[in-house]
Amino acid sequence: MPGTLEKIAHRRRGEQEIRRLEALLRLEQPQFAPGVVHEWVAREFARFDDAPVRAYIPILVERAVRARLRATPVVPYWPAVELVDWARGTAEILLAGELPRRWQHTRGVAGRASEVSVVLPPGERAVLVAAAWLHDIGYASPVSATGLHSLDGARFLARLGVPSRVCALVAHHSGAAAVASLRGLAGQLAEFPDERGPVRDALWYCDMSTSPWGEPVSFEQRMAEIQSRRGPEDPVVRALAINRGERAAAVERTAELLRRTGRCPASVTRSDARSSTSPCCCPGGCSGGSSAVRRHGAR
Repeated sequence: MPGTLEKIAHRRRGEQEIRRLEALLRLEQPQFAPGVVHEWVAREFARFDDAPVRAYIPILVERAVRARLRATPVVPYWPAVELVDWARGTAEILLAGELPRRWQHTRGVAGRASEVSVVLPPGERAVLVAAAWLHDIGYASPVSATGLHSLDGARFLARLGVPSRVCALVAHHSGAAAVASLRGLAGQLAEFPDERGPVRDALWYCDMSTSPWGEPVSFEQRMAEIQSRRGPEDPVVRALAINRGERAAAVERTAELLRRTGRCPASVTRSDARSSTSPCCCPGGCSGGSSAVRRHGAR
């Protein structure tokens, strides 16, 4: 019995220390989701469950968690900084080391957004490119809280002071509302408005026409790749039954805008060693053809 009581007392003291340390770190590092801080603190305490001497455990845990926070040196956004530069740097910090393939995809999406942005009004261009850099940061472990990466990314950015419009674009990118509904998170995603305009369409277009490795693909190829990689039970794949048409329509609207301005990237030659061409990303192909190659192949 004494041994059991001692274990209970240790557990209670451990729980109190977890709450104390969580509260302290959340005050100091408000950009990290409470669930993320809790997980890191609890995980470090669990490493010492069988330690015979417990007096120094809180100190060791605090040091370990602080080291992890320092290893993710995300800084808040402030208006004096160029939005796109800040977005690029933040995405690289969060994705390049932990999720290199996701970083490749992000670079491809941002590159495509930079090209597509020229058809938007000047004041909209930085918003699109910044959202493209940031759209998948919710996959990073310091950001992930609910498991819905679009929502987690948007909340993280909001805590960092990023303009609300960029946060909302990240929250709703590429049909996130259907995934949120399937996962019971629709109410939480509704914290952010879905603007349903050309910038939102262009972000969906860029994401839905870029492979996981950052290369341009057609919309149909991207849909097939998502289904193959994730499997039929994944909420992202199940969501396609709900909103595949909405995704295709957003891609087509952007493709039509590009066609009207003579900038559809159909069959654009990539400047790599294979001298291959990237497919049209429009849902049903487009009429960009060889003229598009002549216009854009030298870029």
